[in-house]
Amino acid sequence: MATYTNIESNASGRGLVSISGFDIQGAGNNLDQVTIKEINLGESLLTPGLQTAVVCQNSIYIPPGKDFDSFKNKAISFSLSCKDKGSLPVNQKIYRLDNREWLPTNVGQTEEFILHACDETQMEDARKLVSQSWKCSSPSRIAQEILGTCAGAKNMQIEQADNERDYIAENIHPFQVIAQQTNVALANGNDPSFLHFMTYGDDGGIHHFESLNKLCNGAIVETFVHGETGMAGEGNYDNQNSIISFSFPCDFDYLSDLLNGLEDGKNMNTLGIVNFTAKAFSQLGSSDMSCGGIGGFNYKQALSNQATAEDQDSCNLDVENHLLRRQARMSLLEKDKIALRMVVPWNPKLHAGVVIKFDWKNKHQPNPPVYGSGKYLILSMMHTIRLGGFSTTTIECVSTSVGQGEV
Repeated sequence: MATYTNIESNASGRGLVSISGFDIQGAGNNLDQVTIKEINLGESLLTPGLQTAVVCQNSIYIPPGKDFDSFKNKAISFSLSCKDKGSLPVNQKIYRLDNREWLPTNVGQTEEFILHACDETQMEDARKLVSQSWKCSSPSRIAQEILGTCAGAKNMQIEQADNERDYIAENIHPFQVIAQQTNVALANGNDPSFLHFMTYGDDGGIHHFESLNKLCNGAIVETFVHGETGMAGEGNYDNQNSIISFSFPCDFDYLSDLLNGLEDGKNMNTLGIVNFTAKAFSQLGSSDMSCGGIGGFNYKQALSNQATAEDQDSCNLDVENHLLRRQARMSLLEKDKIALRMVVPWNPKLHAGVVIKFDWKNKHQPNPPVYGSGKYLILSMMHTIRLGGFSTTTIECVSTSVGQGEV
């Protein structure tokens, strides 16, 4: 059995994280003399999957005959817990073992390697292809059907998107189908900001098909404060709400906004629409022709069947509502737009897509708060559990104003 930080050794309540029930399906004595050095768990709004990496150290010669090939495509499970913070169970499939190297510091008796695991639905996505058509179906209905029947997802959070369209999946993978639905789905009838991503959950990975608008309007799950080290009860590691370190990578980038078609939070791209049935051409968005061009910012073209959908025995393609604005909206989630990055004590309540609050008080007077205080949406995060139980959660956030299409 692998050795790791167990519950009994962390009974002091110092905020250390315990690993319990670590197991690899059918591992047998291949886990003997294996020590769990570090575990990393990652989530992101921009990734429809979960990534788990377990760093192991192994006694090379004891016991003899170990065969790590037996770990391939086997279930790995464990649970992380901390007094007063809750727990986070993990149950995934191992798909890769890499970076196996000899550690010469103890006369060559130890090696280190990394086990990579993912959710079973990610493997199902790689195995399967979808070649199917839908008549006048909403993106949320298609997403739920594909995730449930093709990817085998058991846990889903699907936001309703009622704009019905004709759709053909041309022999592509299930997650590619979902990606195409995020491109056309509209929240509240006019908000083209849907995302497909995953989070860890109590009963396996959770697939989300939700809009930025909904996510940004969610309840605050945790409030963090700037606690100075050395001040009683503030900067201590076991203070769950005290930030260990933080930075503000990008407060604003006006030129980048312009290049993506945003000006003062408003979409300014240009869309040229052709309707062959109606023999009509129209233009939406920027009407700037001061330099002789057709519109301004970024120019897009699309076929439309607005007002002629019934004549074509079709549903409205609705490009007028989603195509023009989605590029600008999604640009607000680019890595160079991260507004707040911080490291906090390990917290299982934090997930990609939840709202947190940063409360930074002025030392000399409580109001107004220091610039940078406010609500943020977690774009991506990484749990890091280290040998001995000292563990952190690193989160990268964007402002909740992205839900309204603003920086």
